[in-house]
Amino acid sequence: MPTAAGEPLALLFPGQGAHDVKMLDGVRGHPAFAGRHALVAEALGGSPLAAIAAGDAAYLNQNRVTALLTLLVSSISLDLFHEKTGGRADFVAGYSVGQWTALYAAGAVSFEQLVAIVAERSALMDACFADLPGAMLAVIGLKAEVLENLCDGLRATSQRVWVSNYNCVGQYTLAGTAAAIARAEDALAALKPKKMARVPVSGAWHTPLLAAAHAGFAAYLAGVALAPANVPVVDNATGGWLPTERPALDRHLARHLDHPVLWEQGMRALLAEGAARFVEIGYGNVLTKFGFFIDRSVEHQAFYVS
Repeated sequence: MPTAAGEPLALLFPGQGAHDVKMLDGVRGHPAFAGRHALVAEALGGSPLAAIAAGDAAYLNQNRVTALLTLLVSSISLDLFHEKTGGRADFVAGYSVGQWTALYAAGAVSFEQLVAIVAERSALMDACFADLPGAMLAVIGLKAEVLENLCDGLRATSQRVWVSNYNCVGQYTLAGTAAAIARAEDALAALKPKKMARVPVSGAWHTPLLAAAHAGFAAYLAGVALAPANVPVVDNATGGWLPTERPALDRHLARHLDHPVLWEQGMRALLAEGAARFVEIGYGNVLTKFGFFIDRSVEHQAFYVS
């Protein structure tokens, strides 16, 4: 894929939800794969390749597994993008856990650090749902205000559910307890959205149910060495830019756990800064599809070697 000189480039990194048993196929032949896979396997306590080959259907839906494999695939896809195009980012953004891949792409962490940080992040997230089943529901075709009002009404009846992801106009995600999401599905049926689909994740990510993870991750980050990012990084939780100074950066990264993903706002921040090319780096093309709904006047592409 040729790069166009002079057009500011934003590289985008996907989060969980687009995972698949074939997600490693396109990157397994890269020279960096074995070493990075070994770091991921150590963090997981076993080889993900072996688990996938054994046909463990539930394996990929585990939070820590999906998060680390997403980082693995995206990091090698980034290497391949550089090798094939020579393109270098002017800005980076990542969706949910992909924000950490974006920080890696910006030179803030090594891959070894990335694995350790996200493994800890995942453990803190999972602990919030050890005794409380969580769920997420993608909803297409309704306005944000409608969903916010629906969630407000359900919470008034002690059902814990929120809008957790603002992806683009008409595409949002709800998250909450499993019982609350079931109630939300029933209530949404009367509103006739174009589509509803459960997201294959193991918790209600980006909601106040992760307040304990927020606190724990903030404490953890205080002891982690982060290098300055070499390009601006979009902040999911504000739709603006991640701070460059600590401890403000730590506060934003911890806040990300229990606050909604403001993806559309972040993409509009990139557009306002002049980004004209958006390339999704990693498995799938979900972010590319969002981009077409946000602004079709700029270039949107997905880069993954299959």
